[in-house]
Amino acid sequence: MDTAKVGTGRTGLGTFLVLFATVCMSTEAVAAKIAYEGGATVMIVLTLRYILAAVVFWLLIRVGRYDYRLSRKQLLSVLALSLGTQTLTVLALFEAFRFIPAGMAILFLYLYPVLVTILAVFFLKEPLTLQKGLALIITLAGCVIILGQPVSNLDLRGVLLSLAAAVTNSVFLIGTARLLNSIQTPVYNAYVSTVVALATGLLALSRGQASLDFNRDAWLAIIALAIFATVLAMAAFFRGIKEIGASRAAIISTFEPAATAILAFLVLGEVLTIWQIAGGVIVLSGVLVLRMPQGRFS
Repeated sequence: MDTAKVGTGRTGLGTFLVLFATVCMSTEAVAAKIAYEGGATVMIVLTLRYILAAVVFWLLIRVGRYDYRLSRKQLLSVLALSLGTQTLTVLALFEAFRFIPAGMAILFLYLYPVLVTILAVFFLKEPLTLQKGLALIITLAGCVIILGQPVSNLDLRGVLLSLAAAVTNSVFLIGTARLLNSIQTPVYNAYVSTVVALATGLLALSRGQASLDFNRDAWLAIIALAIFATVLAMAAFFRGIKEIGASRAAIISTFEPAATAILAFLVLGEVLTIWQIAGGVIVLSGVLVLRMPQGRFS
């Protein structure tokens, strides 16, 4: 069983798991770009990504002999979170990319650590400490430096969609933290990925975007999305939440834009600027603040 109270575990392990998950999630933008260039549509990429992830998670449950049965209340909660927040987050963000630059959309999305930190005070009883506040300011400043670009002439639709993604993602993380007190992490991951796969699959079919006519590179990219950005990322991130709590995990996850920039440089040959490097260092500095003894901030 792994249903110990969320946020009462080992800080070092939790920090490592969330950082590992963040690096895994950084493959999302790079792999998605390769898949799109290979002829895959947005909806089919999302559908196949979560189908493959669901298969892996259910196999893990079978091998690990986890009890996958949920109570009626737990099942309804998982369905509500999966459909009402996780699915909406993905769809809103990808729709935002149509109206504003991806960097700006991600920047608005990364307001979610602020929302998570505030919501965690009320719904998870996590304390809002000076240490968390300082770490939040430092990491968000790093994100602005990494993703910063002119904000003039932004399409309001893109701004609102990316802000909506930030809100729904925040609610998803808070809800996840509460459910992980009573549901084992692998079981939760299996249900969430299954529901999202079904939801995006139905949307792909209804929009006529379910074609599998794309090249080998696109297939490999989708498999990478499933393994790294979904299976490994979800498993590590949610276990990290159990160890250190939702607000700390959200703050640490702001390293993702820096990791994405580095991966894009290595895989796609995109330019890696000194500002992106500096921003990444600043974000990591904020993460280190979270690792410092609480007594230094009293």
